[in-house]
Amino acid sequence: MRGETANKVLLRLKREGVCSGEELAGELGVSRTAVWKAVKNLRSKGYEIVGGSARGYLLKECRKPCAETIVPASQTDAPLFLFSEVDSTNDIALDLLKERCPHLTAVAANAQRAGRGRVGRKFFSPAGTGIYMSVVIRNIANYRDLLAVTPAAAVAVARAIDEVFKIRVQIKWVNDLYLHGKKVCGILTQSMADEEGGVLGAVVGIGINVTGKMPQELKDKACSLKKEVNEEERDRLIGRIISYLDDTSRQLSSREFMDEYRRRSCILNKRVTFETGGITRHGVAVKIDDDGALYVRCGANEVKINSGEISLSAWE
Repeated sequence: MRGETANKVLLRLKREGVCSGEELAGELGVSRTAVWKAVKNLRSKGYEIVGGSARGYLLKECRKPCAETIVPASQTDAPLFLFSEVDSTNDIALDLLKERCPHLTAVAANAQRAGRGRVGRKFFSPAGTGIYMSVVIRNIANYRDLLAVTPAAAVAVARAIDEVFKIRVQIKWVNDLYLHGKKVCGILTQSMADEEGGVLGAVVGIGINVTGKMPQELKDKACSLKKEVNEEERDRLIGRIISYLDDTSRQLSSREFMDEYRRRSCILNKRVTFETGGITRHGVAVKIDDDGALYVRCGANEVKINSGEISLSAWE
């Protein structure tokens, strides 16, 4: 709870300037001691907050990289932290999760210096061409529900792209979105356990190639959604992604979104190549279950794949 209070205090100070401890306590429904502890927590993270409870707190600056803007991420109280450039939005979101930030707290940046994809790969994320964002998912009841977070995010992003740009994208198992046989979005989910070994939450990192040309080494594998976009479209896409994540994250136990995940699949009933036990195998993708596992028919046998990568020979 202390982390949640700290985030709310930070958001209030960013918006209003000077706030007394009494005002903050009344607005947030906590004690003045809780406000003081929240301020102390923020100061330990590098935020320079001057003043005191009686005469008011004032946020001056942060000695670490801090967001230029904080706005509501959705209809909830969750904040959206906006940066011009960061090393990785996932790293910042993981720090916020560690402090028990609210569900759907989001971090977005115009560029990343060290964006990453699966298995530690670099993710191409230059300024002005993409949307690079990470969203904290807190309503994960157990480890089985954790399995559904990436498919839930893929469906949410696909729905948002449909709505904002009227472009129907497909899902390539397990965590990429494709357009015309090329990658337009990658999703990286990282989770964190609590002190008792349960699921504290997860961070969903989303990188979308919105506009601009791909570098030479990527142009045959990746593409952008549009030639040109405006700021209003980019902002709307971020907002709709968070909104649809709100919807799909409520369905982690019921898996209601998995039917749409399967409908959007670009691999089902296609020949695929994958690696297991150091051996490259080929087969036909026949099924994706509600936990997101892929079943591939290899001759007379059916192989279940819980994680890893596959490729479609037609795209290589």
